[in-house]
Amino acid sequence: MSSTLDSTGWPYEDGGSHSRTLGERRGAAPGPSFLAAPFSGRTWRETLQGLLNLPVGVFTFSYVTIMISFGAATALTFLGLPVLAVAMVSCRGFAAMERARAAALLGVRVPAPERLRPRRPGVSAWIRAALADKAGWRGALYSLLLLPVGIVSFTVTVTLWSVAIPCASYPLWQWVLPRYGHEPGIELYENNGHTHYLSTVPEIAGVCALGLVLVFLTPQVLRGLAGVQRAMVRGLLSR
Repeated sequence: MSSTLDSTGWPYEDGGSHSRTLGERRGAAPGPSFLAAPFSGRTWRETLQGLLNLPVGVFTFSYVTIMISFGAATALTFLGLPVLAVAMVSCRGFAAMERARAAALLGVRVPAPERLRPRRPGVSAWIRAALADKAGWRGALYSLLLLPVGIVSFTVTVTLWSVAIPCASYPLWQWVLPRYGHEPGIELYENNGHTHYLSTVPEIAGVCALGLVLVFLTPQVLRGLAGVQRAMVRGLLSR
């Protein structure tokens, strides 16, 4: 097979792989089936993406907010515009990092914007080019949006898996509670001195059934969250 470029500059191989490459780039590649999803690598890569979004979003949001706020506040001095220019170039770096992360964990690859090219040599020309750089401003917007997206994805990911896996495996570890925890099972509620524990066979089976439902539903929720981020990458970090 020979490698070549399509009309948009994307590499593909002859012999039918062109359509597969375009399908993967557009997010059309089929995912795992409903029953196979909890055991697929794609699900756990999307899980890792959802967890990483929060720390990365905290850093990028804080950096961009501080730099743009300081640059705007001092725009009338000799510091403001250079600070804003550095912020835009930094956002290009964040965008490159996020394109790499999206390619590794979300399977989405987008072409990088063209390099920043000042019209003439000199610091002032570089500052003007950076301030007028659309890719830098799109990267800044992505960096700001990543924090709320990260809060949602991290919270949903941790909550669903931390409920689904313990509940689904409850019959395997329920015996630990009466032996070492001095309780017959998971405490469901306490009211007027009466405490109800999930300790009978039907109750244990019910907890397990709930956990299994969540085990199979969680990958679908994570796929939806990942889809939102794939759209952000294509819309804000592409050429």
